[in-house]
Formats: sequence, C-alpha cells, structure tokens
Amino acid sequence: MWKCRYIVKAFVLLVVFSEVSGLGSMSSIAISYGEYGSVFCGLKSDGSHLVSCYGSSSAIIYSTPAHFPFIGLTAGNGFVCGLLMDSYQPYCWGRSNFVQMGVPQPMIKGSQYLEISAGENHLCALRRPLMGKRRNTSLIDCWGYNMTRNNQFEGQIQSISAGSEFNCALFSVNKRVLCWGDETSSQVISLAPKDLRFLKIAAGGYHVCGILEGVNSQVHCWGRSLNLEQEFSVAHSAQLNVELVAPSDPFISVVGGKFHFCGIKSYDRAVVCWGYSVDKSTPPPPSGVRLYEIAAGDYFTCGILAEISLLPVCWGYGFPSSLPLAVSPGVCKPRPCASGFYEFNNGSATCKFPDSRICLPCTNGCPAEMYQQVECTSSTDRQCTYNCSSCNSVDCFSNCSSAISEKKNAKFWCLQLPVIVAEVAFAVFLVSVVSLTSIVYVRYKLRNCRCSGNGGPSPRKNIGNAKEIGKDRADLDDLKIRRAQMFSYEDLERATGGFKEESQVGKGSFSCVFKGFLKDGTVVAVKRAIMSSDMKKNSKEFHTELDLLSRLNHAHLLNLLGYCEEGGERLLVYEYMANGSLHQHLHRKNKTQFDWIRRVTIAVQAARGIEYLHGYACPPVIHRDIKSSNILIDEEHNARVADFGLSLLGPANSSSALAELPAGTLGYLDPEYYRLHYLTTKSDIYSFGVLLLEILSGRKAIDMQYDEGNIVEWAVPLIKAGDIEAILDPVLKQPCDVEALRRIANIASKCVRMRGKERPSMDKVTTALERALAQLMGSPSNDQPILPTEVVLGSSRLHKKSSSNPSTSETTAVAETEDQRFVEFRAPSWITFPSVASSQRRKSSVSDADVEAKNLETRNVCANGTDVLRSLEEEIGPASPHEHLFLKHNF
Repeated sequence: MWKCRYIVKAFVLLVVFSEVSGLGSMSSIAISYGEYGSVFCGLKSDGSHLVSCYGSSSAIIYSTPAHFPFIGLTAGNGFVCGLLMDSYQPYCWGRSNFVQMGVPQPMIKGSQYLEISAGENHLCALRRPLMGKRRNTSLIDCWGYNMTRNNQFEGQIQSISAGSEFNCALFSVNKRVLCWGDETSSQVISLAPKDLRFLKIAAGGYHVCGILEGVNSQVHCWGRSLNLEQEFSVAHSAQLNVELVAPSDPFISVVGGKFHFCGIKSYDRAVVCWGYSVDKSTPPPPSGVRLYEIAAGDYFTCGILAEISLLPVCWGYGFPSSLPLAVSPGVCKPRPCASGFYEFNNGSATCKFPDSRICLPCTNGCPAEMYQQVECTSSTDRQCTYNCSSCNSVDCFSNCSSAISEKKNAKFWCLQLPVIVAEVAFAVFLVSVVSLTSIVYVRYKLRNCRCSGNGGPSPRKNIGNAKEIGKDRADLDDLKIRRAQMFSYEDLERATGGFKEESQVGKGSFSCVFKGFLKDGTVVAVKRAIMSSDMKKNSKEFHTELDLLSRLNHAHLLNLLGYCEEGGERLLVYEYMANGSLHQHLHRKNKTQFDWIRRVTIAVQAARGIEYLHGYACPPVIHRDIKSSNILIDEEHNARVADFGLSLLGPANSSSALAELPAGTLGYLDPEYYRLHYLTTKSDIYSFGVLLLEILSGRKAIDMQYDEGNIVEWAVPLIKAGDIEAILDPVLKQPCDVEALRRIANIASKCVRMRGKERPSMDKVTTALERALAQLMGSPSNDQPILPTEVVLGSSRLHKKSSSNPSTSETTAVAETEDQRFVEFRAPSWITFPSVASSQRRKSSVSDADVEAKNLETRNVCANGTDVLRSLEEEIGPASPHEHLFLKHNF
C-alpha cells in the first residue's frame, strides 16, 4: 500500500477508439503529476505523431524524445510513456524508481503491443493477438512496483486500464470486465460487476468507471477507499465534496483521477465531473464548451477544445498554467474512416502523410428527451437537440425556456427599439441643455472673480455701480445664511446674563467680549460693538467684517458661529476659547507655563492658519495684527488665529502691494509698511517672526524695563552670533539638544528682515517649523509628554474645516485689558475691509479727521514707544526716489 501522500499518481485515463493499423484504443494526450511537478503531454496537431510536453517537471520536459513518432501516450507518477509507431513497443521518459526509462525491461524479443496504460508506479501493455490455437489467449506484460510479470488470460481482451495498484481489462466478446492486483485500499477486484457489459472502462486511483453498453451509454462505477478522505483533507486542508454518484447522462468517454472522475457527454461533448473534489479553492469544470478528448491527473483534468485551435484547457488543483501547445484529437490514419466514425474537421486536418485523416467515433444516439437533428456521416458527427414538447429534466426546461425567451426578446426589441432610441436621444438633448446652462451660469457668476494674478480687469473699477453693490449684498446675505446662524438679540442677552460685567472676558477699544451659554448648553463668546453715533457707518463696518468671517474657515482660525443685527445692535458669536490667549501664558505669572513642545506646537498651528490666509483664501487675506494676544488657545491646547478687525483682502497676486495707512500693534508692526505704507503678505511674516522671538524668549515685543526694549533689536544680533542660549526663556529648562530651537530662532531672524522681499513666504516658514517640531519631539531628554502627532504634523496645507460642534471651547478674547493695549496703533475694529480691497474705499470709510484724531491719541498714550518707532525708521533709511514717486502717486 502506498504510504507517502506527497507522491502523486497519474494515469492514462482517456480511451478513444481509433483503429490504426489493427491497433486498439489509444490516447493522444497524457498527464503526469508527481513530486517533481505537473506535466501535460500531447501529440502535435500537425499529424507528425511527435510528442510535446509542457509543465513544471524538468525531468520529463528535458528528456522528452523530440524525434520519435508515437501512436498513443500514457503517464504515471513522474514519468510518461508512449507506444512507438515503428516498433509498437513502449518507450518511457522522466523519472521513476520502479519503471525503467527507455524501453522497459525485461522485454520479450519481438513483442508488439496494441495498447499501454500506466498506473501510479507501474506500466502494463496489451500484446497483439496470438494466431492459431492460442488466438483466444490474451497476454499482458507489466513492469514496476509489485507488477513486473507476464500475465495470461483466456479470451480476447479489447482494452486495458491501470489504477493505483491494480489493473482492469475489458473483453471484446462478452464485454465483461476483469481486474487483478492489490486491492487493499480500493477493493476494486472483489466489487467488480459480473453481470454488466461495458463499451469502455477507465481506472482512477481507487475506483473504476465504465460506460455501459446500450443506447443510453450511462456510467457505472465501483471501488472503495480506506481512510482516503482523511488523507486528502490533511494534504490540502480544504473542504471535500464526497458525492461519488455518477450522473445519468450518456457518455462517449470517461477518465479517472485519484479521487474523481470526468466524462464527455455523447450528445453535446460537454464535460461533467463527480467524486471527491476541493470546493471553494479550485476552478470548476468548464461550461459551454465542447471537448474532443480528456485526461486526468491525481487532482486535475485537462481536455482538448473541440475547435480549430485544438488548445488544451485544465481545471482542478495543481495543473500546469499557460498551455500554448495545440494537440491532435486523434491519430492520423491512411485509409477512409470506418462506419461509426467521422473525419475530424471534415478531413481538412493537417496530417504528415498524404491521404491521411483523423477518425473520431460518432456519438451513441440521443437521450430520451432529445431527438436527432443531424445524422452521423463520414464528415460530421451526430447532433441532438431537446424536444421541448416532452421536457422532464431541468436541463431540458432550461434550454427550452432560453429558446423561447430569445424569441420573445427578439420581438420585444423589434417593437421597443424605436421608442428606446427616441428616449435616449431626448435624454442626451436634455443633459446637453442643462450642462450648457450650468456652464454659462457659472461663468456669469465668476466673471469678476479672478484669483490668478494675470486675469482680466480689476473688479475695483465697478465698485461705484449701484446694481453691482446690490448684487454683492444679495450674495452676502446668501453667504451668511450658509455659513452663520442668525440669533435674536433676546437670545444673546439671555445667554450673557444681560451683558453684565461679570460675563465680560475681554475688552478692546471699540468692542467688548462676553461669555455666554446658549439654550442647548453651548459655551460661546459674544462680541458686542460699542455704540457709536454714526449708525450707518457701524452697519457697513459690521457687514464687511461678517463678510470676511464668512469667507474664512480653517482648523486654526477663529470659528464664527452666528450673528445678530437688530436695530442699532451688531453682535458676532464665536466658539469660546477656554485657555485664553498665548500672551497670558507667556507673560502672566499666575498662568501655567507651556513647555517647549507645547509652545512650538502652538507656533506651528498659528503658522498653518496664517498660511491659509495667504495662500488658500481667495482672494488672499492680510491679517495686519499678528501678535500673541490674538493667538487663542482652546481646551485641547490647540491654537486659533483671532481678531480680524484690521484685516484686508489683498490682490490676487500675493506679491503685489496695497497702498494702506499703517495699522497694527507697536512692536509687531512691519517697519517697511510703517515707513512706506507698502502692504503685502510679507508684513504678516514680520509680525509672525516677532511672535516666534516672543515664544522663544518669553519677553514681550516691546518691554521698556530692559535696555534694549525692542525684542528684534535685542534677539537678532545674538542669533546671528550663534548664542541661542542667551535668548531662550530662563523659566523653562533647556533641552539637551537645542538644535531644534536654534532652527526656530534662525527662522525668526529671517522673518524680521527689514526688506519684505528678503523674508520667506509663509508656506516655507510652516514647513521649517514642522521639521523643527519633529526634531524637538524626537529628543530623548524631553520630560514632558508629546502631543498627538496628528495634531502637530498631520495637517495639510489645504483648507481644513474646523469642528462644527459648538461645545469645542474657543474664545474671542480679542483685546485684553493689559499692557499691550496701551501700545496698539489701530483703526476702529469695525473698519475691516471691503469685499474687494481698495485704498480709495478705505479713505472713503475713514475721514482724515478721524485718522488725525487717532494719531494724536496714540502719540499721547504711547509716549514711551516713540523712540522705538524712530529707531525702526532709522534702520530702514530714507525713502528712495522710486519710493518718493510711489508715495506721491498714491497719497
């Protein structure tokens, strides 16, 4: 009994009756499937009778005889054998420990054979019939494992078939079957039927199937395996289908593998398989194709397609992939086909010898539910079709219903096709009209929005048009509805407790901020404008600021929740910021000090917000008041840029300049902008550089208690000298590796350069800060916990919407009652900027008297700061002739 489950067994399992010079039935294809790989071999389709093999077994591929003509093939475990056309003797190649390669020995001199068949580790051959008195005696020679002997049987044998460890023979007269060998695993010998007559037989690994004689040509199988189900399951770890019941269809051919059988139906040459199979993991038998011939290995089956290409197709487990060779469906024969056979491909098959042809057997009649449509002739096979008037099987009903449905479908399409064509044409026309209308509308709406620096005329030229102003106002109302919620004055008054002083959390020159609680419990900050005598002016300034806040939406910008506009009251509602401003945490003694990672994280988040204003808002926004008191901290210690009271919409090209009167906070104000009234996004870069120095040193931007009150004049020389430790905040412990802080200091020194064009852009500043933060977080000497990286480094440069949950605390402590308030130099907070920035509109909004009055107030309040401003002006130097022309032209 064979013990090793990895040694694979393969057999010649195909029997095709093709009488060639008195020879018996032989196969033109064979499969070897063993421990050295799987191989498919077949006779070439050119009629030369030469063999070609393809697969993964190098032992067989490299030893295939290229110049020996064969008339039949068979295969075992790791070897292939063929019956030589010249000597009618077997010739084997490949690798086997039991069968000798070449002509197997011992060989009786002068022996010629009709048929050969290989089992797992043995080969048997049926000799030519004897003459004279011994003409009823059949001789079968076998070589291999426990089989090497000469067998003699009484009666003429028609064909033989070898199984795993046994052999079976079919007698030509009484059509009975005889089996011999080892039946320990299969019990094939004892279970062989004694009273059944067969046309053909085929042995598998442990079973035998045969086609019964008669009109129906059904299959009958017998045999039994011991513990084979467990062996197969362990070898392949798959679910098994153990159904071993053969179908009732009539068959023309049948082959067997180790645990399965396949057969070709006689009426349509379709293939069907049964027995053990690997479910859910192996390709099923092909459907909808016709096959001339099939052969089986242990776990897979291959066949030749019944078409001109004659290419093989395989299914099952472990078969060779990509089989390009065309295989002959039979052996060329030098005389006309006998009765019951037809010429393959109507006699046009290419055979090596002239007047040769391949003869294939006709099918054995039609099943009960079918009738003969075409008779078998010398050129065509018999064709059967279903009799739809007497259907009893599922296949019959399926085929007949398909034919009826095809007729109905043809009639349906004949009637409905014109209607469908008309509907499709109308739909295409409708879609085209809608698309064209949408394109025209979008182009109309966006014709005045040019965000590329080169496109089209400036919309400033149309500002005076009353119709355009009305249209912009209508668009603004729509924008407010989409972006902000409208509150009633009573709701906000109730939320803040009547705007009591106890609810006030911040106060500026022109507005106050109150903490409130909405009906749903949401904590908000309400910004209320200080009442002014000029109500018309207040209303316009309110709408322009609301316009700006409706445009902006980013994770690190202050988020507007709603607004109120009733009578003379103008209020804006923001998310409440629970942790106040960065200024409080840096300069108030009673506030908890942020560590280096937290400080740099806040700087990165603020930089991202400013980068959005400069690079992704359309048109760009210039903040004009970047400072530590305008960087607010929520309850999760994330930073938001706030207070857009001084912001302006810049030109589409961010490098272009606006002619604007100076506005901002002393110490953060760009000297170039203050001296020349030349405003670009680089002015915000200067203010942010001052903010970085403030974060590193812990000193205020202007602090007159030091000899060098201006932080820029004090810190930049030390940074250029490489003395970074001298500017670091002494309150915090220095990290072991100060390289990250050195990088941030260098960034800050570049941001506060005197000439704007020498300062880096905000996207480059943000990238450099992110790298410095990553380096700082990677330092092993940090004692403080590291913030989540997705908050610190994971944000995109693109516009990112902040959380819509109002409970996320965020404050609008825009202006605090602190030292910074006394050094602010700024316009009224409700004067923000129009939808389209223009210095002319700016002048119309603020009279010269208002500006002069504000300048006088600033000079009185900021007497201690004039020397600092003067020193900044001296660093810039006198205006050049070009700058004089610029000021003369604009002012």
